[in-house]
Amino acid sequence: MVYSNLYARFYSFCQEIRTAGAALWRFAPSRFYLGLAALFQVVLWLQAVFIYKHLSGELLVLHYNIDFGIDLVGAPWHIFFYPLYALGILALNWIMVAALHRRQYFRLFANILLAAAELFSLFISLALMFIYLINFR
Repeated sequence: MVYSNLYARFYSFCQEIRTAGAALWRFAPSRFYLGLAALFQVVLWLQAVFIYKHLSGELLVLHYNIDFGIDLVGAPWHIFFYPLYALGILALNWIMVAALHRRQYFRLFANILLAAAELFSLFISLALMFIYLINFR
C-alpha cells in the first residue's frame, strides 16, 4: 500500500514537471532565452578555460578595487566558479518560472526572471573579461 502511494505521488510529480516544461516551451520568449543562455554559457566557459590555460603562475587575481588595489587572489581553478554561478542562477530562475507556470502573471514572471538570468550571465562575462585584463595586461 505504501509503495503504491509513493509511486502515485512520484507519477503525479513527473506529470507536473512535464506540464511545466510544456508550458515553458510553448511560451516563445522562453525558447529565445534558452538559446541565449546556452550561448552565454558556452562563452563563459570558453573565457574561463582561456584564462586558466594562459596563466603562468600559481595565483590568479580575481578582483581589483580602484581604492585598495588587488583585494581578492585565488588559485587558478577558482576562475571556474564564475560560470558555475551563472549556471546556478539560470537553473534557479528556470525552476522558479516552471513552478509559476499556472499563475496568472506567468508571462511577466517568465520574462523578468529569465531576462535577469541573462543579464547576470552578461555581467559575469564582463567580470571575466576584466579578470583577463587585470592578469594579462
